[in-house]
Amino acid sequence: MAAKLWKLSAAMLAGGLLLSSCTAPETGADMPDDLTHQKATEQPAQPSSPSTAPSQSAEEMTRAQFIASTGSVIAATLGFPNSRQISAEELKVLAVPPADTLKDVVVLPSQCSKPVEDLNWSPAQMGTEAARTDFTNEAQNIAGSIEVAKVTNRQKLEDHYKTVLEMRTECENVKLNGLEFTETLKFSSPGISGVESQLYYTRTGDSANARESLVLMQSKGDYVVMVSFMSTVSLAEQQFKDVAKTILDTAVSQL
Repeated sequence: MAAKLWKLSAAMLAGGLLLSSCTAPETGADMPDDLTHQKATEQPAQPSSPSTAPSQSAEEMTRAQFIASTGSVIAATLGFPNSRQISAEELKVLAVPPADTLKDVVVLPSQCSKPVEDLNWSPAQMGTEAARTDFTNEAQNIAGSIEVAKVTNRQKLEDHYKTVLEMRTECENVKLNGLEFTETLKFSSPGISGVESQLYYTRTGDSANARESLVLMQSKGDYVVMVSFMSTVSLAEQQFKDVAKTILDTAVSQL
């Protein structure tokens, strides 16, 4: 039963932390969908307690893996006990930016097309040391992740921060018109202090993929940490913001 529930939450996570391409409506009109993270969750594993996973010792871990594991342990104490560490092969998939994410999709206003496409981003795309752990709550209706990567090109990170800011200030309300579906994305700042980059957005429309997402990012030294949550229920309450910020702060404090 636990494996079945984890599979459900993994499918949720694959469906909406970031943005990507559409498909036919029978697949759920997957715009926006999270191709950046899809490969990392399409082969779900039996959930394990962060207190017993990962099996590697601290000496065997990279720094990114240690920070991601630390974040998942804190997530467990905050109500997200089921976790899965993403494999090296899956991280290689995350490192490749998705292509043609807006094929056959008309974005309104049109000037928001590029930032919407650019939002389909993962720290692993910087092509350096990276690690990620996914986690979910007992109810399986909120999925989260912590991703950590080494920054060797600060400009790439700053470019993503600019994209997030553009979505919040110039593209707050975006309509996506596919061949057989229409969806609306609304972007805003969750209003969390002490965070380099933050984004809250809702996805509504003709598909069954309505959801809300919260993404926080913070860098320190040579590393950046991204904490993301996605759910079919609202994440706007202060308690969810506090959980995300606590996980982020704890992970960053280890750098």
